[in-house]
Amino acid sequence: MIPSKRLRLIISRHHKIKLEDYSWSKEFENRINKIKFIDGYKTLSLKTIFKDGYNIGNCLLTAYYVSTIFERPLICTGKVEILKGTKNCPDGDHVWIEVDDMVIDTTLMVVFPIDSTLYRYYDKRSSITPHFTFDELSYQEDIYEKENSQITYYFDLYKTE
Repeated sequence: MIPSKRLRLIISRHHKIKLEDYSWSKEFENRINKIKFIDGYKTLSLKTIFKDGYNIGNCLLTAYYVSTIFERPLICTGKVEILKGTKNCPDGDHVWIEVDDMVIDTTLMVVFPIDSTLYRYYDKRSSITPHFTFDELSYQEDIYEKENSQITYYFDLYKTE
């Protein structure tokens, strides 16, 4: 079972909500799975990251990469009540995407309308519009490597292809 599905089931039982009703459609999941990265000498896809559960606890990175397929996404930060107390989110701090009045949560692998009752669990504190394209990100990576910045750690984890 995909770790996000297991997490959805646990949260659904605990909070008596039906997260499975909002799980990603196969079409959406296939679109996300086509995003690929280079890690050292291996090419990885988001499919591998989600299948192995590496998206859980890495909401900022996965939200950023998933947001690249949309025209005007917002990357939102805040607290999510239903995630409080989970292993990678003890205080409920979380990152998700909002686009076209929809919420995309890459940890739970759900998509739902902002006007749904599920959104009441999300307390948005801030949001940003990502400005980097993949080409610009690769260019930025070269600058960071030259300056020996600590931020290169993140680029080494998921280099764009």
